[in-house]
Amino acid sequence: MGFFGILTVTSCGKPGDFTVSKAMKAYQAQDYEKSLELFNQALTEELSYSKESVYTMISNVYLAEQDLENAIVFQEKALELKEDYRTYVTLGMNYHLLKNDEKAEEAYKKALKMNPEKAEALVSLGSLYLGMQKYDEAVNFLLKSIEKEPRIAIAHANLAVAYAYTGENQKALDELKIAEELKCENIEEFKERVQSISE
Repeated sequence: MGFFGILTVTSCGKPGDFTVSKAMKAYQAQDYEKSLELFNQALTEELSYSKESVYTMISNVYLAEQDLENAIVFQEKALELKEDYRTYVTLGMNYHLLKNDEKAEEAYKKALKMNPEKAEALVSLGSLYLGMQKYDEAVNFLLKSIEKEPRIAIAHANLAVAYAYTGENQKALDELKIAEELKCENIEEFKERVQSISE
């Protein structure tokens, strides 16, 4: 949940709530050091906010600073207190960026277990398996993601690449066409990749 979503859920009534509000304003002003200081102070005060909400907000500040290691620490802390689909997906992405695909896979699977009807975890797992050269698994999860949400361009683009690796060239071209129609970013790179694999 983003900052503003959390802000609308809780009415400010306890001492720590005011501190959280100030921390959010510091975040909006991109004063990340001050924001972190205030969020940590809020954790020592009486709050209407849940601890996991504050931990998630702290992780968002670290993400804004591109400090993935600390963002992960606070995402894990939040998830220990309460499981959350979107936090698991974001955690998986962060682990992938840190080249820890084993942990990324674990996080995506936990998200999927929480909500098998949402496409994000399926797309993320499929893309992860593509990078791990597990092409059959990539095809499987990307197809499932498209069944849930047909208009995610990157799912079609990655599926095209996965099909090229499994030797299904016509299917690869068909998926590229759909990805292009859906205005996939970097579509030319995907086309070149499929062509190089298929040659």
